Amino acid sequence: MKTLARPSFFRTFDLLLSRGNPGLKRIRWSFDGVDFERERHSFTSARHSIVIEIVTLERRGRRGWRLMVTKEFWWGPDDKPFKTLRWAKPLGGQRSDLMTWLRSKEAEMDRALAEEFGNDLTSPRADDQRETSATWEYDESEEEPTS
Repeated sequence: MKTLARPSFFRTFDLLLSRGNPGLKRIRWSFDGVDFERERHSFTSARHSIVIEIVTLERRGRRGWRLMVTKEFWWGPDDKPFKTLRWAKPLGGQRSDLMTWLRSKEAEMDRALAEEFGNDLTSPRADDQRETSATWEYDESEEEPTS
């Protein structure tokens, strides 16, 4: 995982949600020293529907940090999805502390997956895939230089 805008971040984030709150039945929970809070907002009309899901992560303490992850799902009148947006924004603390924690969780989950399916199988690396039609929004300061 290189940045919060990469597919591998959202893959890791979704796995963290499912490990810490299977079925997303709780709106607040803690996992590995980090507090999670989930909000879900929706609107439906005759022409479109939208669901916005906001999850805030907070690690308290001396090297604490806060992160907000937002996902938007849009549907048309035929109930077919036509737009999905995902973005993440650090709200406080040192970005390096946040990324260190996320990378350690990603590595733990990769090891667990390799053990479960055998050492020949590792989880797919989302960073190695081309971007999909999804729209990615992020700060230009996170943008990687192009060659």
